[in-house]
Amino acid sequence: MKKYFEYDRLIEEKDFCNFSKEQEVLYEHIQSGNCVKIFGPRNFGKTSLIKNIIAKKWEKENYSKRVVIYTDLFSVDTIDDISSELTKSFNMAFSNKKSFFDKGMEWAKSLKNIRPVWQPATSGDGIGEFSIKTEKNDDVVDFEIIFENINRLHKNKKMEFLIVLDEFQEIAKIKRAEAKLRNALQNLSSKIPVVILGSKQHLLSKIFDKPKAPFYSWGFALEIHPIEYEQYTNYLNQRFKQVNQHINSPNSQYLQDKLNRIPESINRFCDFIARDTSIRTIDQKIIDSKIKEFIDKSRSIYENNFIQFKKNPKKVLLALAKTGEVVAITGKNFLREIPDVSKTGVSDIIQNFLDNSIVSRQLNQSEEFSYRIADPFMREFLLRYKLF
Repeated sequence: MKKYFEYDRLIEEKDFCNFSKEQEVLYEHIQSGNCVKIFGPRNFGKTSLIKNIIAKKWEKENYSKRVVIYTDLFSVDTIDDISSELTKSFNMAFSNKKSFFDKGMEWAKSLKNIRPVWQPATSGDGIGEFSIKTEKNDDVVDFEIIFENINRLHKNKKMEFLIVLDEFQEIAKIKRAEAKLRNALQNLSSKIPVVILGSKQHLLSKIFDKPKAPFYSWGFALEIHPIEYEQYTNYLNQRFKQVNQHINSPNSQYLQDKLNRIPESINRFCDFIARDTSIRTIDQKIIDSKIKEFIDKSRSIYENNFIQFKKNPKKVLLALAKTGEVVAITGKNFLREIPDVSKTGVSDIIQNFLDNSIVSRQLNQSEEFSYRIADPFMREFLLRYKLF
C-alpha cells in the first residue's frame, strides 16, 4: 500500500520539510571543522537532517577520502556501552568505503593499539567484512583509542572525518562518561567537525549548562524549533493533492497544535487521513473524528502502556492529560488536580517520566519550562477513555 507521508524511518531529502536555514548554518560549521550541539525534541527530524542530508552532502564532495562516523547513544548505560557503539560505528563507516580497500590497506599501518581485520568478499562488489579489535583480540575497542586513531588517520593519511553522536544526553547517567568523552574530543584535530544531537532537555542542561560540567560552553548551539505553520501546511497539501484532498491554514494549524507540532506524529496521522478516499476537505470535525478512529485502531497498545504504571504515576499522567501543558509542575494549580499525591511525589514521578521520554520539557513562548505528555496520541487516548 502506497504511503503518502513518510514516518517510522529516516526521511530522505526529497521528503524533508523546511529547516533550510538550519541546514545552511550547520553545513558551514561542518565545513569549518567546528563542534556543534543540536537540540530539539524527539521525532523532530534531527537525525534525518544530519545523517540523510548534511552528512551525505559533505561526504559526497570528496567521497574517496571522507568518512562519517555516526553513533547512536540512546541505549548506552555504561562506559563499555559507549565503546561498543563507537566500535560498531567505526566498523560500519569503513566497511562502506570500497576505495580504502581497492589498493590494499596501507592506511591501516597508521592505526595504533588496534588490530584491523579484513576478510575480502568472495563475490560481488562488496569489500568484504572489516572490523577493528583490541590487541588482545577483543571485539570492543575503548572509545578513547578509537578517537585517537581517527585523529592519526586524519593527520597521516589525509582522511577527512565527520563525527556525529546522537542522543548524547544519555551519557549524563554514566559516571565519568562526560569527562572521558570531553577529553577524547578535545584532543581531535580542529579540522575534524563533531556534531552532537540531543532530545531530552533536562539531561542536556546537566551536561552543557553547569559551569563545572566538562562540556560547559562546548561547541556552537543550534536549536530545532517547530516548523512554521504555513510552510507545513504547504507541505501537507503537496501530499494531500495526490488523493484530491486539501486542508486550509486554520485547520492545518489546529491539526499541528493537536499533535504538538511533532513532524513524525503529524505525518503518521495525515497518512491515515489520506487513505480515506471519501474525504476531500479536511476540517476540524474530520480531524477530531479521524483522531478518535486512529486511536481506536491502536487502543490496546495505549491500554497496555497505561496499565503498567502504578497508582500515583497514573494520577499524575491523567492530570497532565487534562491540563495539556504545565509550567509550574509543583505549583498549587497543578497539585490541586492530584491532592492525594505529595509535592515531592509529583516531582519524583515527573523526573522519572522525563528520563523515560513519557513527558517532555521545553521552553514555551514566555521562555519558561513547560511539561506535557510526549506522545500526543497517548494524551488523546487518556482524554477520551480515562477522563470522564
